[in-house]
Amino acid sequence: MNKTEVAKQITDLLRLEPVHFSTGSTEPKELFLKIADSLGLGIDSILPKPVMARRIVESSGQSWVPDFESTGGTVTLKGLQAVKSSVEYYLANRPELN
Repeated sequence: MNKTEVAKQITDLLRLEPVHFSTGSTEPKELFLKIADSLGLGIDSILPKPVMARRIVESSGQSWVPDFESTGGTVTLKGLQAVKSSVEYYLANRPELN
């Protein structure tokens, strides 16, 4: 499983259009903006990607650990999987999102 596949799973869960990954495995900020908007989390769009991802994860009661982000302002595969887990949590516990 790679980051593009996990991102696709997240957008599928939320019934959103998939986000486009440029070359490499750098996730687009648009992904976190779409998640935050879809879940109504009120996360500021000017925040860096790892901070946005951390707020999504922590808002669901999960912990953000250092290996969820890497240098250069990106989220790791493990971090993206934690975001997906948070999305699943919200979908299971907030029926109005389904």
